[in-house]
Amino acid sequence: MLASGSGGPEIGARLNWEAVCAYLDRVSANDVIEEIRQLTPSEQAEVIRFAYRLDAERRLSGKELGALAQQMIDASDPIEKLKIREEMTRGFYGGKTDA
Repeated sequence: MLASGSGGPEIGARLNWEAVCAYLDRVSANDVIEEIRQLTPSEQAEVIRFAYRLDAERRLSGKELGALAQQMIDASDPIEKLKIREEMTRGFYGGKTDA
């Protein structure tokens, strides 16, 4: 579990990555979500910041980029097309839109 004293790694503490990987092998996404719900609001905010940072840095797969390209083609609103294009750029470069 993610909460302090629950047998899993603690949020905010220095983590042993082997322990983290071993722990994550035993839990599902639903388990993680349930643990996040039990965190204090400040700890939830830390998790949210991490998730946004991870999303911004993550490169998309070819399949994901292709799906976004199709959404851009199908979109009729120019603003929506621009948003999808920006998402594709971020996904291709891993968050570096000025590359």
